[in-house]
Amino acid sequence: MPESYYVLGAEDPDVGYRARLAYTRDHPLRSWMTGVRFDKQPPTPIPLKLRGTDEEGWVLGELWLTPITVMSKRLHEVLLRAGVDNLDAYAVELTDPEDGTVYRDFVAFNLVGKVAAADAGKTRFAAGGKERMSSADIDSLAVDLDKTRGALMFRLAESVNAIVVHASVKDAIEAAGISTLTFLEPEDWAG
Repeated sequence: MPESYYVLGAEDPDVGYRARLAYTRDHPLRSWMTGVRFDKQPPTPIPLKLRGTDEEGWVLGELWLTPITVMSKRLHEVLLRAGVDNLDAYAVELTDPEDGTVYRDFVAFNLVGKVAAADAGKTRFAAGGKERMSSADIDSLAVDLDKTRGALMFRLAESVNAIVVHASVKDAIEAAGISTLTFLEPEDWAG
């Protein structure tokens, strides 16, 4: 089977809604989406508050991509076993402000490394976007396999909000029984 990649996502489950995270930056210039290792480490554990939606029935997720990148320890362990070696992880405490429950089975993570892997000749751009590739310009992504250099998980340099995973990582996540993540074919992703 040829090598393939997917764009990782996290959506609300079929029943209920994934809780939202409230995060207060400890450092005004720290971004969890740049793919760059932090010069100054965040304090740990990082305090996060859970927020429900306007709807009833929120649940904890395996992955949050905003406003800070957080995953379950279970997902983190699967990624490490799959060979992903470019994650800096930090302890977090998720607190439910309604009843004071604190959840510690999660880590904030910085995915270190960006790869300019968009195939400019096959990626479809929004009107006027071909001159300057940016996330708002991509209508459909094509990954240039030669540019990935076999990376297992990375931020797409042309659009750092996209986390791209190798098919072997997707398979490892699914084999572990984690079914709450989405894996978009690159051509189906726009960002």
